[in-house]
Amino acid sequence: MAKILVAVLYLAVIVVIGLLSAKKVKTADGFATADRKIPFWTNVYSMASAQIGAGATMGVASMCYAYGVSGFSLGIGAALGAVLSGLVFAKKIRESNVTTIPELIRKHLGMRIADIMSALTLFAIFGVLAAQIRSLGTILQIFIPTLSLASSCIIMSVVMLVYAVLGGMVAATRTDKLNVAIMIISVMVIIPIVALTRVGGFEGLVAKIDPQKLNPTAMGLSSMISLMLYFGLSGMVNNENFLRICGAKTAGEAKGATLTAALLIYLPYMLCCSVIGLVGVVLIPQLGASDSIMPAMIDQMTSDVGGAFLLAGLLAAVMGTAASVAMVCAVTFSRDVVKRLRPSMDDQKVLLTQRLSLIGFTIAGIFVAIFGGSIVGIMEDVGAPSGAALVPLFCGVFFWRKLNPTSALITIIVAIVSTLSWWAIGAPYISHFVFGLICAFVAMLISTPLTYRKEVSI
Repeated sequence: MAKILVAVLYLAVIVVIGLLSAKKVKTADGFATADRKIPFWTNVYSMASAQIGAGATMGVASMCYAYGVSGFSLGIGAALGAVLSGLVFAKKIRESNVTTIPELIRKHLGMRIADIMSALTLFAIFGVLAAQIRSLGTILQIFIPTLSLASSCIIMSVVMLVYAVLGGMVAATRTDKLNVAIMIISVMVIIPIVALTRVGGFEGLVAKIDPQKLNPTAMGLSSMISLMLYFGLSGMVNNENFLRICGAKTAGEAKGATLTAALLIYLPYMLCCSVIGLVGVVLIPQLGASDSIMPAMIDQMTSDVGGAFLLAGLLAAVMGTAASVAMVCAVTFSRDVVKRLRPSMDDQKVLLTQRLSLIGFTIAGIFVAIFGGSIVGIMEDVGAPSGAALVPLFCGVFFWRKLNPTSALITIIVAIVSTLSWWAIGAPYISHFVFGLICAFVAMLISTPLTYRKEVSI
């Protein structure tokens, strides 16, 4: 009963915040970026909440439970990606004064390349959205075991839709403060302490765990490198944080907030999640699905009241990212697809389209979440072609003036074809993402000098 009451209370607070925030959302830009007036520390909390979703919470714990310390390669890659995002791209993105990634591409490489990247970006973000919805449903099932995964996903999606559709980025940044506070207390403090106490501290963990789980390369070097590169490089061009970077007051604050969130909250959080996954190997050795290790640990280690609060921390961790990703889908589709087809749309129609699109993408995400594979698998498989194309283009846009529309198109085509072809043959030796990324970079490096002079002379 305590778990149900805490879950209902948390969800009710989220809905109320959305209702109160709705009054401040009057324009399409206000919905997407909170009118580019997000205060520094609010943005730090919001970025941390956006970064800490299913991958950082359920994913890191799951990988460490399944593969031991080698599973933390996911966390290392994601943390490095978040740091590099702040060091390399955040300031430049904010200076560009855009709202979506395709808008940024359009400013530098033209309409045709931006249209292609709109489709790829939407496809990749949608995969992340489905993974977040699956995580929300998995957690709610621990609160209310009688619910099916489908029912849990639907309930959580409806709550997320209420506050995101009504309040947009204004509601997201407000709920993120609540979410981060709950996340830090539960996942970074209480759960690791309780878990380590159960196994006798780090010494007891090392003594009791299967020695193979302490092998730093148990997963296999190719798999570890693939995970690190995918989550690291895609983290550099993080779609979840893009709107928050665009919503910062200044370019300097965008960079500072990104770095602060990554170093102060994101990295320590993932370290704690990895510890929880490792302790789970000792305490719950026969768990069926590794994706459930985090909520299962909470369920078995704590009382009803304490467990309810800690599970609310997991809900908070995933809810912030789910809403962020859903908003990115909606804003990208509205501005870079619908607005392109109907350029005469006024601001209020764009705002309405963003809200309706958010509902549509979330409904579609529920179906993928229910019938898809693991959380990490959904994110990596769906996002690979887009990531393999986007990372080289970002580097070229900001650091190689010779990059031009022709070489960009060649890079995108090579990224898609190589990624899907490698996936189709089973991705031997390295993942399809890494293979596609290498091919895309090679294509860009070769084609750009060859096409630059021709385009300049036209």
